Amino acid sequence: MITASAYKGKKVGVFGLARTGVAAVRALEASGAEVLAWDDAPERQAAVGPSAHNLYDADMKTLDAVMLAPGVPLNFPTPHALVVQCREAGTALISDFDFFEAARADMARHKIVAITGTNGKSTTTALIGHVVSESGKPAAVGGNIGRGILSLDPLPEGGVYVFEMSSFQLDLTTGFKADVGILLNITPDHLDRHGSLEGYVAAKQRLFEQQDASGVAVISVDDAHGASMAATYAGRVVPISVEKPVAGGVYVLDGLLTDDMRGDALVVADLRKCAPMLLGSHNWQNAAAAYAAGRSLGLETETIISAFTSFPGLAHRQETIATIEGVRYINDSKATNVDAASRALKAFENIHWIAGGRPKEKNFTLLAPLMTNVKQAYLIGEAADAIAHDVGTDVTVIDCRDMEHALECARANASAGDVILLSPACTAFDQFRDFENRGDVFRALVLALEGERS
Repeated sequence: MITASAYKGKKVGVFGLARTGVAAVRALEASGAEVLAWDDAPERQAAVGPSAHNLYDADMKTLDAVMLAPGVPLNFPTPHALVVQCREAGTALISDFDFFEAARADMARHKIVAITGTNGKSTTTALIGHVVSESGKPAAVGGNIGRGILSLDPLPEGGVYVFEMSSFQLDLTTGFKADVGILLNITPDHLDRHGSLEGYVAAKQRLFEQQDASGVAVISVDDAHGASMAATYAGRVVPISVEKPVAGGVYVLDGLLTDDMRGDALVVADLRKCAPMLLGSHNWQNAAAAYAAGRSLGLETETIISAFTSFPGLAHRQETIATIEGVRYINDSKATNVDAASRALKAFENIHWIAGGRPKEKNFTLLAPLMTNVKQAYLIGEAADAIAHDVGTDVTVIDCRDMEHALECARANASAGDVILLSPACTAFDQFRDFENRGDVFRALVLALEGERS
């Protein structure tokens, strides 16, 4: 685990005892801190044993800091009660990333790459971790993907930590300095937590605000928010694009990855041929960001491109489950909003589209132009009626109620060369625990079909 001598003898509260919180308690205890840990769920309190202490009853003025779980609201829709108590007492509010920053002085020489954005964070994080590992350097991946960062083992000299950071985590973090920060894209998301799109953008921008002047900022300039941030940090930005050439940056047009970081605009790879798990413009954006990060870390071009060819991809993110009788089954359950689903709908043709769930957004009209790629849509969950209304009349829509019925209908209508795509454009919480559970159910149903065929 990660420890920080700066916290020895400190008295620190930890609120929220899921994966991140429990890892924080262990790290603080190992660092010699006195820990008061709490969660509103009684079953989670037991996970920290004698460190469990009702923070609502604590004298906040006696605490050096309180570390909050990422889901705890700071301002919207209203500040959490403990946030109010800490502010009234003048007690510092911190995140596990702030603790990690304090620990860096005790660690072997290393670099940190941090990735944020509305969509593509997890794939890009995993891809960069894969690139670093394939280069022979020690690598550790964590944050909003996989393990809590404080549960990671410290890397040896020359290691690279690769962290996915959500807007929730950035909102809480005040002093984390990534050596390479990456912004992939910004579309409206989590506005209930941030109050407005402006608040959401401001949370993302904190990644670059906290960097040192030597920090590299890899920023996509394909949306207005990214372009504005790139202009703000122009002296240290590597711009990336999948829409146009960008001077001094990295861009992908028609699958051709071009490196202009030194002003010579060299085509270094055809991603359509060398990177089977990085197809589609959204994945080309991920690849451009990973390439820019790799070059900023001093990795050779050939090493990065070679690693792209062996990248296995991630579960629930345009994951090919099987090809049965010529029909390809794709699990994109991670597409919990309209923008993410649109990326999958652009990546394939002859689609039998399974969508629906609990909606994040008020409408789905942005998906209507993409129905030219869709043969039929099979809708499930709470958003079925809204999706059917918003995608228009150019596609046949079937209300299937649940996943099993949707897959059964799609299978009956699909023929060789078609794609059955689960890309819901909604959260899973109406019928499933989370998007992983939804994707796992889809996978199990597909594999059952494959077994039935065998």
